[in-house]
Amino acid sequence: MRDGFQDVARVLRQGVEAECFPGAVLVVGYQGKLVYEEAVGNAALIPSVRRMTVDTVFDLASLTKPIATATALMLLIEAGKVRLDDPIDTYLDTWCRPACDTPTLRQLLSHCSGLPAWRPYYQTIDRTSPSLDRRRAAYAAVHREPLATHPGTMVRYSDVGFILLGEVVETVSGTPLDTFCRQNIFAALHLGDIEFRNLEQPQPVGMPFASTEYCPWRRRIIDGEVHDENAWIMGGVAGHAGLFATGRQVWQFAQSFLHGLKGRSWLVSTPTARTFTTCQGAPEGSTWALGWDMPTPGKSSAGQYFSPAAIGHLGFTGTSLWIDPTKQVIVVLLTNRVHPSRQREGIRTFRPLIHDAVMRALAWG
Repeated sequence: MRDGFQDVARVLRQGVEAECFPGAVLVVGYQGKLVYEEAVGNAALIPSVRRMTVDTVFDLASLTKPIATATALMLLIEAGKVRLDDPIDTYLDTWCRPACDTPTLRQLLSHCSGLPAWRPYYQTIDRTSPSLDRRRAAYAAVHREPLATHPGTMVRYSDVGFILLGEVVETVSGTPLDTFCRQNIFAALHLGDIEFRNLEQPQPVGMPFASTEYCPWRRRIIDGEVHDENAWIMGGVAGHAGLFATGRQVWQFAQSFLHGLKGRSWLVSTPTARTFTTCQGAPEGSTWALGWDMPTPGKSSAGQYFSPAAIGHLGFTGTSLWIDPTKQVIVVLLTNRVHPSRQREGIRTFRPLIHDAVMRALAWG
């Protein structure tokens, strides 16, 4: 089917030429098979140029939320250890708020918890202290965070909320988030090296990472360690960011999840998987399922041809994943658009263009 993807390849090259990103890897799955895989551009420009390859490992940024944290919560729900409509103080006894101001797991997963989008916790935590102490300090800071709105009344995409959800996974399971995900998700699905880059553990030598930003706070180009500063101060492992993978590994996860949605054996039952991929519809107008977004009519990053039942997510570093259960299409787009600076904004217009080109190549356009 690769012969029908000439326009897709052209659009990919144009993304590099227009400086939307230095380089990218695109992986397309259709009807259970990988039908297209391409790398363009460069994995790094500074301090020296490195070509992008299909084996390049990317900082997935917020794709961590659905792939790791939401999936971990599916497993805990399936095991009867947590419930979606329980308030978080059921599991986190240091969350001290009046009952009326306590968001539920469902509200956290669908970004209507009332918590702010982001806070620079890393600026007030001693970066020289042990990783465990820094994690505890980050969690304590989130627990003190005042709600911006009453839970359930407004959609506000929130990294802060997913930091809390990562803490719920650790508290309920009694296992660090990276260990829980490695043992119960990635190893169980035979996903190879998809993992958190725990900064307390030895880092691999020679692995081909896509470089991200020159970070003024860390005073270096970030390569092979998490770009997000709050995840970094937490040791590289957090509920909102920290996962690394190749494009093919993301596709393998997505394909296995699609099998689960279609009734085949997966990590959890099909009803649980479908619960997480159903639009919550609350507050009114929300496009959020649980840990997954769904297309916004007329202005989705997935373009105009994905079905209303599609699920997806974006990552700040320039990553995205869209899955269409109806049309059995998976599109993984991984770029290093923040290298060497986060000022590149062209990916906003590029994403729908490349997804439309893919769907036309699959005869869905």
